[in-house]
Amino acid sequence: SSGINAESGSSGINAEYGGHSSSGSSSLHPSDAVKLQAAVQEIEKMVQIQSQLEIIKNMNAKCFERCIYKPSSSPLGNGERQCIAKCMDRFQDGLKVVNSTIMQRHRQEQLAAQDSAGMSLRS
Repeated sequence: SSGINAESGSSGINAEYGGHSSSGSSSLHPSDAVKLQAAVQEIEKMVQIQSQLEIIKNMNAKCFERCIYKPSSSPLGNGERQCIAKCMDRFQDGLKVVNSTIMQRHRQEQLAAQDSAGMSLRS
């Protein structure tokens, strides 16, 4: 999904890192393109994990703040457990709405980009 074409060696990343387009004098070697794509995927995965950890941290903080009135060494009461469960459910529902909205906007942007690319090819 990073847009690297290992066979032709031409991509936005190729030009960005010193390579040239197919009309230029050099290009990213196919094995380097594969390594670069793997590195990009690994970084994306790490960012995604970090983002998920941050979401969990925020959810824990918000729900603890909202539901635990008197922290103690004794087990949580029924009311506190129910409050935490509902809070986490609401938090997750909110994330689903946000993620769905982001995905819809991304699809719309992709379609708009494809439409504009198609129109420029016809011109």
